[in-house]
Amino acid sequence: MNAPTPNAPLVLDAFRLEILSNALNAITEEIQLTLLRSAYSQVVKEAQDASCAIFTAAGRIVAQPVVIPGHLGSMRFMLQEVMKEFPPAEMCEGDVYINNDPYRGGSHLPDLAVFRPIFHGGRLCAFTGCIIHYSDIGGMVAGSNPMTATELYQEGLVIPPVKLHDAGRPSKTLLDMICANVRQPEIFLGDLRAQEGALLKGEQRLHSLLTRYGADNISRAMELLIEYAEKKALEAVAAIPKGVYEFTDYMDHDGIDLTKPVKITVRLEALGDKLRFDFTGTDPQVKGPLNAPLSKTWTTIFFCVRCVLPDDVPFNDGLVKIIDVYVPEGTLLNPRHPAPVNARSVTVNRVADVVLGALALAMPDKVGAQCCGVPVGVSFGGIHPKTNRNFVFYESYNGGMGGSQHTDGADAVSTGTSNAMNIPAESIEMDYPVRVTRYELVPDSGGSGKHRGGLGLLREYEMLAESASVNVRGDRAAFAPRGFYEGGDGSFSAFYLEDDGGNMKKIPSKFGGRIQRGQHLRILTPGGGGFGNPGERDREALMQDYREGKASAEKILKDYGVDVSGGKS
Repeated sequence: MNAPTPNAPLVLDAFRLEILSNALNAITEEIQLTLLRSAYSQVVKEAQDASCAIFTAAGRIVAQPVVIPGHLGSMRFMLQEVMKEFPPAEMCEGDVYINNDPYRGGSHLPDLAVFRPIFHGGRLCAFTGCIIHYSDIGGMVAGSNPMTATELYQEGLVIPPVKLHDAGRPSKTLLDMICANVRQPEIFLGDLRAQEGALLKGEQRLHSLLTRYGADNISRAMELLIEYAEKKALEAVAAIPKGVYEFTDYMDHDGIDLTKPVKITVRLEALGDKLRFDFTGTDPQVKGPLNAPLSKTWTTIFFCVRCVLPDDVPFNDGLVKIIDVYVPEGTLLNPRHPAPVNARSVTVNRVADVVLGALALAMPDKVGAQCCGVPVGVSFGGIHPKTNRNFVFYESYNGGMGGSQHTDGADAVSTGTSNAMNIPAESIEMDYPVRVTRYELVPDSGGSGKHRGGLGLLREYEMLAESASVNVRGDRAAFAPRGFYEGGDGSFSAFYLEDDGGNMKKIPSKFGGRIQRGQHLRILTPGGGGFGNPGERDREALMQDYREGKASAEKILKDYGVDVSGGKS
């Protein structure tokens, strides 16, 4: 396609829109790669707990790579809060903004978003934005994930929407203040500079596109891409059987009251032109850190709806028009300030479970059985014996996917609104006084069914520092992932910490304490639920599960009624 005169109107037919859409998505992929390759922390460069997007000048999402689904809607709300504090008419080239406030669009304090307005010919044309999970943002424990927190201020440093750069000049005062409140300022600054550099790369690529096609043409193309997504989404929603679908699930506890389960319930109304999600009946906000900001709840629904739409529906702001969300204020999913929120990842995964559960009732061919349902978070903090400096280790991982109408669930993968990678044991042992002594799949953890659930994983750590803090963010120790359509449930999670006598003692799924040199922490994550009647499972698939050690002969005989051991005990 020949480049037009930049100021001349461009005929934006389907062919040209596809080219511009691919160009915008390619820019987000380059932003993402720049971010991952230049970050300092393993949370970003190994686990890839980071996301980016391009927004219109009005702050609407128009393009993003396949990254962490739970980040994308959060960035939308965080940018809106930036634009309230700093009206676009007052922005200028070289400005950069930062925000992590859960009550100003954010999710939890370690998720820090940075935005850069993009100007062309003196006109604001777009924003680039990226968000990453920081391994530490201060607070009462290393890793900024205290399971005993009862208010936001205990979880770390709150950064409202503020300028990080003013017309290209970094705010030394702001950076000094942040570095005085985090445990590893050099790691923090390395990740922050990676964000800044990635957005600068995005600006360079957008400038090339704007110069080639003109600001008016690119702005029109962005709006048309959003309108196209809305049109396609409306067509897909119209095909969903009208009706009311309800689903309820529970979390073990809030980390403070260990005896009280926490309830999440949704009422989905499929109206033909809209999907309405009503969370009336969900528990009130809790004392512990499981509360989820409203922006995070909305983002999770956004992700779940996208999961059941056809592949050709773009993932941008056009989906907003087909979703209505009602969450009563003061409840778990719309808490009042300053309720703690650092463990909201557990909560929004359960939101995904109930939303997808309701959608499964309407569209069983689109949704499988429940997944692992919990991104287990583990953090250690103390003094590194080789450097005598602070170390902060944090990682998060999931378990098995649920089986579906078409296939078995995948083993030991990130599920729900997460899309992070498992950090290799070698990387952990290179950088931290932590030894990974076991890393394996958990046999028999997948729910039985025509298509079984994927397996959970076992991860065991040995502490090599003299003493360290340990914090565990988990769930599904009391409520296993459910099987659908006669499928069996997945396994429960389990958490163990070695005591002074060398015995592995079970600990709660939300835990904070100390670990000494030579002691071990062991974590087993759940497998996914099974889908369909186990009696319909293929005999050869059962034999393969047995040969690969994914299911024992005892479980296969009990759940499927098939003896695969040839009579051997």
